[in-house]
Amino acid sequence: MPSERHLHVTSSILAVAASAEHKFVTIPAGATIQTSDDLLEPGLHRITFDGRALLAFTRDIQERTEQVDTITGDRELV
Repeated sequence: MPSERHLHVTSSILAVAASAEHKFVTIPAGATIQTSDDLLEPGLHRITFDGRALLAFTRDIQERTEQVDTITGDRELV
């Protein structure tokens, strides 16, 4: 079972709300998102930002974020 990852956004990401309203959301650089560590499949991937369930492209997550060590707060490239 995939575990949760905390990722620091290095370049803004466009996401869509996972609810029926399907509103677009821009996740700004400097934000932190949460997602599973299963980023192998292309397409839309479920993330959490600011308490909201969103969908973002896996490729954007891979290319525009870096791993955050939740204990020390240090960042490392994903």
